[in-house]
Amino acid sequence: MVFMDSLNDRTCSLSLLCLSLALGSSLAHAEQWYVEPRAILQTFYDDNVRLTTRGERETAGATIQANVKSGRRTEISDIQLGGRLTSRRYFEASDLDETDASMNALASYRLGRSSFEVQGALDYDSTLTSEVSTSGYVQANKRRIRLFAQPTWTYMLTPRATLELSASYQDVSYEDVDVIPLYDYDYTTAGLTFIYALSERAQASLRATFDRYDASETDLESETRGMLLGMSYQLSETLSLSAFTGVRNSTSRYGTWLGVIETDSSGPLFEVELKKRFEVGSLSLSAQRSMLPSGDGQLLDTTSLSLSYDYPLGPRWTLGLNADAYRNRNSDDDSSSSDRDYFSISPRLGLKLTEELNLALSYRYRLQKYDFRDEEAVSNSIYLNLTYVFPRQLIGK
Repeated sequence: MVFMDSLNDRTCSLSLLCLSLALGSSLAHAEQWYVEPRAILQTFYDDNVRLTTRGERETAGATIQANVKSGRRTEISDIQLGGRLTSRRYFEASDLDETDASMNALASYRLGRSSFEVQGALDYDSTLTSEVSTSGYVQANKRRIRLFAQPTWTYMLTPRATLELSASYQDVSYEDVDVIPLYDYDYTTAGLTFIYALSERAQASLRATFDRYDASETDLESETRGMLLGMSYQLSETLSLSAFTGVRNSTSRYGTWLGVIETDSSGPLFEVELKKRFEVGSLSLSAQRSMLPSGDGQLLDTTSLSLSYDYPLGPRWTLGLNADAYRNRNSDDDSSSSDRDYFSISPRLGLKLTEELNLALSYRYRLQKYDFRDEEAVSNSIYLNLTYVFPRQLIGK
């Protein structure tokens, strides 16, 4: 009952946010709204669905997903609303069956030199997927609720100089985790960025950040301050590069029966992103080292790599490749049971059957290894997706 009350509170909060965004945006010039539904049918096979080193479970399954996007744009405002409902069934592992839902909203408004943007999201999903990039506890099917809000204000100081102020808030809670070491937490961030255009193609940035992580069930509070210097450059019409580098300092406080223990740590921060558009196809590469909030009761020092590649083989066929890697370590530099490495790669082949109907066949390889274990967990899976995008409908004036 307490959990359902919590879910209802979060649903009400996001619903009010979405309503506020919609009403606020409607104050601008009246334009037509669009609605774009999408349906996805998927069948799959996974030889180690729980990504574990012992007691591997192989299973086939099926997924049904319904998506809807809605929005409206004017010369000075933009609003986007979205929702997704996913039902996944495992034929040989029915205890992993899940039904997930999410809602999201974005609204932006320009007024003279200022622009305002607000994003919000509510996710009701499973730890089978939500913990991939952080704790790695994907072996059990437990429910997770995530509420997210992020306002941003941007002000043009001069034709070359821009100031951006942003903040975000996350509230994450878990249901019925029992002996699984997952804990509710709050994560708050604030950032101030100064951007200066050096030329039509290059701009320099200076960013100051502050993050606060609070996992009350583990009596842990952590605050991180960071400073980054960056550069973005349009190397050509089809090639762009951005890079940030800096340092962070973290202070953590643990509550024990002896009292409060405080520790300090520091480390590097960086973000690098390369984007390339070919005559046909595109490539995106990124690398990042940052602090990530985790459900295992601690803040993680995470290094991540990501690759995305799309290449049309013709008017109907498309070849794609996605890869991700994470290296998670305790932010205090001490050894932790959460210290782990994760790698995933997924090639896919897509076929456009009609303007609305698409078919895709993909393979995914996953590897996960914790430092305190000798074994590696490996998973191989195959997916067949059928996606139907309904024609966009216009509503209103």
